[in-house]
Amino acid sequence: MALGREDTEHGQFKFPPCWKDNAVMQQRFSTFRARHWDVQEYDTKMNFWSELIGNYLRFYGRPIISLRDLQLLFMRGDQLPACLDTVILELQQRKQIRSLGEFEYDPGNSWSGWLVNSLVKRPLSWGWLKVKHSVVAEDPEASTLVEWIHLDALNSTCDSIVEKALPECTGKLMHFDAFKSLCKAQQIRIHSEKDLYVSLLSLNVRHIVGLEFKTEKGLRQIHLVKIPKKQGDDLNISQEDHAVHNLQNTQTQLLKQLENLEEDIKVNDDKARQYLKENKRQMAKTYLRKRHLLEKNHERRSVALHNIESLLSSVDEAQNSGVVLDAYKIGSNTLKKVLSESGLKYDNVDEVLADVRDTLDQHREVQDVMSNSGESAVSLDEDQLEKELRELCGETTPSKLNPLPLINNNQKPQVVITDEELIAMLDDLEVENASVSTASIKTVTTA
Repeated sequence: MALGREDTEHGQFKFPPCWKDNAVMQQRFSTFRARHWDVQEYDTKMNFWSELIGNYLRFYGRPIISLRDLQLLFMRGDQLPACLDTVILELQQRKQIRSLGEFEYDPGNSWSGWLVNSLVKRPLSWGWLKVKHSVVAEDPEASTLVEWIHLDALNSTCDSIVEKALPECTGKLMHFDAFKSLCKAQQIRIHSEKDLYVSLLSLNVRHIVGLEFKTEKGLRQIHLVKIPKKQGDDLNISQEDHAVHNLQNTQTQLLKQLENLEEDIKVNDDKARQYLKENKRQMAKTYLRKRHLLEKNHERRSVALHNIESLLSSVDEAQNSGVVLDAYKIGSNTLKKVLSESGLKYDNVDEVLADVRDTLDQHREVQDVMSNSGESAVSLDEDQLEKELRELCGETTPSKLNPLPLINNNQKPQVVITDEELIAMLDDLEVENASVSTASIKTVTTA
């Protein structure tokens, strides 16, 4: 089946505009001529296929490919591209693809590390691979079935898993099938289980997830996937992780069993009612007994589920308490270190504060002295200015009026006037005729 053509019809993957140009694509589908004949044409054609293959594999999350797969994916009508064998060789020379066998043997993306391990540590295995490829190369049909890992497509799939799937299940141990369902629920494009397998291998090499393998029918498969809570956590799957995983599996199984029991109870209850309506009381009693047995079984499983949930809650609480205790220890040690380096001790701080208080007291005394001396100088200046003003006005003596004494808010000022001043003030008054009696004038005069 031409998958590339179907995807184009559904509009999922957009091929370049020249894909519909028959003349251009006929040249792109033809075999490569030697590069020295036309360097520009050779490089243009090679870059076209390299970019197209990379974009297509990244779009569909398909890091594993073979020459035969590529020929079918990019089939136009009945025409197969005849140049992809040269493209595969070029991508291998550019170190953009690796054979699947080499990748499974050493999933690290370091070509130099793989070369050292192959030549120094594992010469027998390398020799076997070399012989295998030499044999495969002699068979053109078999060479089209050799599987390769496209590293850019692999990195893109791994990034999607890290971004979308891992945050949903941090701190959990999951079965491979459960992890596959999680990726499907998060709408991560992964073509097959084998593509997911190599992606998890790559994430394990990057120390992002932990893996546990099992061997079935001679094939090595991923059994469990451990997702850490945070970066730097231990990725080794311990016995405690297995215990928690078993509890979680038991919890899931009990939930399914309870759901099935509830459905069976409902079915037996309906049948008992039906036989009762038909006046078949013995059959109705039979289904009632079955319902009672199912209800007892349901109750026992409910208790077991409650106990398991309590255990899981206790484990989670203990882990959180351990994290809090570790935080307390780190905080305490950090505070001790800061106090020790800064010299913050009780005696030292008390001495410094006493010095500060003495310094502030001395400062206040200096300010008080300076303010008092300034007031006396101002008072002297005011007296001198008053004296000069009187001299300018021709006054030789100050006014006879005594200055008003300072009084409180509740007392009135007392004015002292001599007798002569009082008589002079009375003489200056103007009164109407006969407004004052003679007796009162005599009294004033006598006074």
